[in-house]
Amino acid sequence: MADPSIYDQLAKESLSDLTVTQLNSGSSVTAVDQATVNYWKGPITLARILESSRTYAHGLPIPETGAIEQVAVLAGGDSELQPSGTELWAIKSIFAIANGGTATCNIAFSDGNTTVPIRVGVSVSISGGPVDLNETIAWPLEISNSLYLNFAETGGVYDVTFFVAYFKVSL
Repeated sequence: MADPSIYDQLAKESLSDLTVTQLNSGSSVTAVDQATVNYWKGPITLARILESSRTYAHGLPIPETGAIEQVAVLAGGDSELQPSGTELWAIKSIFAIANGGTATCNIAFSDGNTTVPIRVGVSVSISGGPVDLNETIAWPLEISNSLYLNFAETGGVYDVTFFVAYFKVSL
C-alpha cells in the first residue's frame, strides 16, 4: 500500500473551504527525512494555490473587493460585522450616525464569546452631523470569521447606523 498523501487526508474538502490550519494539521504527521519529500509536494502545491487564489500580489488589498457595509444597531442593542469563511478584511474607516439624537456606542472585537473594546463611549449625534471615528483608531483594523466587530448602542434611546469601509485582503 502506498503512503498516504495530503490529498488522501483532505479528500472531502473543497479547495474554497480549505484552511491553512487544516493544511498544517495534515502535514504535521510527517517526519523531516528523505522519505517525506514526495509527501511534501502536495502541501507545498496546496499552500501555493491558497496563496495565489486568495490574496493579491505583495499582500496588498484586493482592489475589486472594496465595499462599504451598513451596520444598523437598534437602541440598547448590538450588531456584528463578520466576514464569511476564510475571508480577511482590512477595515479602512468607520463612520456613525445616530438616528434622532445622541447615542452612546461601544465598538469591540468579538470572538463570539468575549468582546474587547476598540473605542468605548463613542458619542454620536445627528444634530451635530455624523461622527467620523477615524481619528482615534489605528488603521487598518483586520477582521476575520473568528475575530470580528461588535457594535453596541448602550444608551438605549436612539438607533445608530455605522458605515464601515473595507477591502478584502484574503478570500
